[in-house]
Amino acid sequence: MCGRYANHVDVTSEWLDILKDWPAGISTGFNIAPTQTIPAIREDGTFPMRWGLVPAWSKEASPRYATFNARLESASEKPTFRNAWHHAQTCLIPALGYYEWRTEQGVKQPYFVQAPAQMGLLVFAGLWELREGAYSCTILTRESAGDLAQLHSRMPVMLAPDDARSWLTEGCRAADRLWESSIHQDLQYHAVGRAVGNTHNQGEVLIQPIRK
Repeated sequence: MCGRYANHVDVTSEWLDILKDWPAGISTGFNIAPTQTIPAIREDGTFPMRWGLVPAWSKEASPRYATFNARLESASEKPTFRNAWHHAQTCLIPALGYYEWRTEQGVKQPYFVQAPAQMGLLVFAGLWELREGAYSCTILTRESAGDLAQLHSRMPVMLAPDDARSWLTEGCRAADRLWESSIHQDLQYHAVGRAVGNTHNQGEVLIQPIRK
């Protein structure tokens, strides 16, 4: 699952050809929540998109159910996501890291999951839709693996540069390769302050580790 993340990132050299126009004048931050406008990358550039996919057939601009994540295992079949899937409407969503909450001693403790310094940033696989001239997107998730399984049962689908290029150019024909990604093996996570629970709070302080 990924319901909150940070996308205030600097583009590293290995991502320059893909993220060449990042963030294209679109705001980034350290506490991005569903329904906010985020920069997302299609094959033809970076676009502002609502985080929370709105299918083209939806009568509402803001669905009453959560669409900010889509399960990789079932996105091709779910009514909300299958149009984007079958029309290869794929995108990339860069991140500095993402937050997860774990209940400890009866209290929900937030953690920040991030790549080691040498990796610099994470890139999530996503799907996009266009409804009445407005773009929206969702982050694909898969079953957690490695140490991340101790934090949450789901994790975003994270891509290396070659897989990211394939996701954009080949569309969902490249989906089988998404399961092969081992980026999660290098990720780290640490406890952060509960201020991140308020979407109005921003700043790098939100991702700083705390002592529990």
